Amino acid sequence: MSPPVAVDPAPRSRRGGTGVLSAWHRLMTRTTLQRRVSVLGLTFLLIVLVLTAVLVRSLVTSSQGPGGAQEETFDRTFTDQVGTFQRGLVVAQVAHQGFITADDTTYADRRAARAKAMADYARVRTQLVARLPALDTPTRRQLTGVLDGAARWRSLADGQAALKEASNQDGLSASIVNAPATTAFGTVYRDVAVLHQHLTTAREEATKQYQDERNQTRWSQFVVAAIALLLVPIALHLVRRWVIRPLDALSAQLVRVGTGDLQTPIALPGPPELAAVAASAEMMRRRILDELADAVSAREALAQGQPLVAEVRDQLAAHDLPVVAGWSSAAALRPAEGLLAGDWYDVLPLPDGRFAVVVADVSGHGARAGIVAIQLKRLLEAALHLAPEPDLALAMAARVFADEAERFASCVVVVVDPDSGTVRYANAGHPAPLVLRRDDAVEGGIRVVGELGPTGPLLSWLHLDVPGSWRTETASMAPGSLLVVYTDGLTEARPTGTTDELGISGVLQALRRLPELTPQALVEEALEVARRHSGGRARDDVTLVALARGSALPAARPLGARDGAHELRT
Repeated sequence: MSPPVAVDPAPRSRRGGTGVLSAWHRLMTRTTLQRRVSVLGLTFLLIVLVLTAVLVRSLVTSSQGPGGAQEETFDRTFTDQVGTFQRGLVVAQVAHQGFITADDTTYADRRAARAKAMADYARVRTQLVARLPALDTPTRRQLTGVLDGAARWRSLADGQAALKEASNQDGLSASIVNAPATTAFGTVYRDVAVLHQHLTTAREEATKQYQDERNQTRWSQFVVAAIALLLVPIALHLVRRWVIRPLDALSAQLVRVGTGDLQTPIALPGPPELAAVAASAEMMRRRILDELADAVSAREALAQGQPLVAEVRDQLAAHDLPVVAGWSSAAALRPAEGLLAGDWYDVLPLPDGRFAVVVADVSGHGARAGIVAIQLKRLLEAALHLAPEPDLALAMAARVFADEAERFASCVVVVVDPDSGTVRYANAGHPAPLVLRRDDAVEGGIRVVGELGPTGPLLSWLHLDVPGSWRTETASMAPGSLLVVYTDGLTEARPTGTTDELGISGVLQALRRLPELTPQALVEEALEVARRHSGGRARDDVTLVALARGSALPAARPLGARDGAHELRT
């Protein structure tokens, strides 16, 4: 048998510490945010209650004053009255002695002085008698003894004064023998001195006790206030750790997914409520990946099985947008069915420095409509490069429909001079593009500056040989204005089975909710309101191009021609 091996206790303690931290982590991840906030709120409530109790106790103590319940007994006025009584007793005794020893020349003055001193003494004695019922028993007994002794002294003194006034010298001399009045005065004086000292000492002790209680209360208030102030940053730290940081982390992950990173899972350790939100977002990410995979498979199958359709789609894709200083734009195309749309748009740089915005809507769907759209697009491109006049370009493009008697198209060609903001356009039966401007003076904050209405009929075989079927008109875009070109799929969006179309008013109402009117925000909001209004299923292709002058708003990343949304970068 092998000998026992000594085990170092340090690893066990380290394992124990790790186990405690792990258990704490599991406990915190299982504790709901509601419970955490409840515990935090109850802690604050307890602190507030303790602070309130301390403050109430302080107020009660302050209202009672020194000595608490014995305020009346040790009232400063009462103590002063006892001292006044003591002094008045002395003055009365001196005046009395001066009177009974006065000769004929000072008799009247001494008699008046004694009367006044006795009156003052009697007045203070009356005040003390009135205090008796409010005093505690020991003090009341002590004061009663003093008053009784003072009454005996007053009786003896008054007897001597009566003998003096009667000029009974023998009787007065007999009353002075053994000095009974003086002895009574001495006894009363000592008793009053003892009472006054007792009251002064009690008052000092009560004041000291009161000061001690006030100091204790102040320290208690300071401690409670310090704890409350300490809890504030702790609460803010916990709120930041429990709520703000997890939300920031979740937001960063969602932004990453929104910018195209679909391969990184979304995970959020934290309160169960936020973890559930993260789990839902992860489910959404996986669903997006599944849908994206299905779309890629469908596109590959389309390219393999029907290369013509894939080629038509590629041919109708818009060119990359030119770089134009001081201008910004965004665009999008959403097919109603499959991958092909009868709509198309493009932004073409012209040889003279201008650029042309072209939006067309060919009737019908599918491959045949796509082929006609390609032909229309190529003819318009060639016409604009040869002679960049919108009406001539439409007249040349109409030749596409010479052999397409059953088809037609609406089209708008807008040629923009980026330096002056001058716009030359021709509109072949297309929904009128709008020139918008932010204006806080009008309701909703968006004003329709102008409309580029039709300047000729639809493109079809009916107007192939009619001279001047389309005309070019001129408008202008001031700095800060925005041009919106769209197809009828946007305004005619409606729920299935109803005739409640969105209309341009519905689009403008949605745009008024935007905090800032930029091309990208306009395109996204318009497409979203059309999708919501139609119940998620579009009945027609939707194409939208937004062009702004003087809006220096570079995108987070340039959007390619096949992304369906672009920006003219400044």
